[in-house]
Amino acid sequence: LEGTSGNKTIGFIGGMDESVVIQEFFLGYIQGAKYFDPEIKVVYNYVGAWGDPDTARTQALTQFNDAKADVIFACAGGSGNGVHTAAAEGGKYVVGVDSDQSLMYGGDPEIQSRFVTSVLKLSGNGIYRTIEEFLDNGTLPFGEYKVLGLKEDAVGLVENDLFNQYVSEAGKTALEKAREDISSGKVTVEGALGKDQATIKALIADLIK
Repeated sequence: LEGTSGNKTIGFIGGMDESVVIQEFFLGYIQGAKYFDPEIKVVYNYVGAWGDPDTARTQALTQFNDAKADVIFACAGGSGNGVHTAAAEGGKYVVGVDSDQSLMYGGDPEIQSRFVTSVLKLSGNGIYRTIEEFLDNGTLPFGEYKVLGLKEDAVGLVENDLFNQYVSEAGKTALEKAREDISSGKVTVEGALGKDQATIKALIADLIK
């Protein structure tokens, strides 16, 4: 893509270190990238706050300019806006989180055009699934929790015009294969839930080395 360096480096910027939810995103991101190309390098920072876009922008520019990252996955709450801005400034790319974050920039096409995709939390599907279970069985499993994932359509990716413009056919093919392999259990994605911080950080270090 225009503006990319070709050195196979991607970035990640999280809001707070030792936040299991953010580490869950990060672990999936690393494994997904390595699934597509084991030679990919990953650089990362934590902002240390959820509402500090200026620090996130500075970190993102450093990743783009010094580490030569071509795309950054921003999982940093309001701080992530700084990553979006930096991507537009540097002609690089960004992956949004939770919802289609490109829609935040309908009035600013320069920033909006930097979104390759966004990771989706499809929480509504989990709620519907619970209601359906109650209507079908007449009971609810109070006091229990379930971890829902790709197989249950609880997470996904935005596949809009920008996605179709930026993601190669090889990338789309690999993505579809990954979906099938994860849903079938052929591929297991190692997560952060239920692990202590020492274990999580050791896992991250092992995956990005």
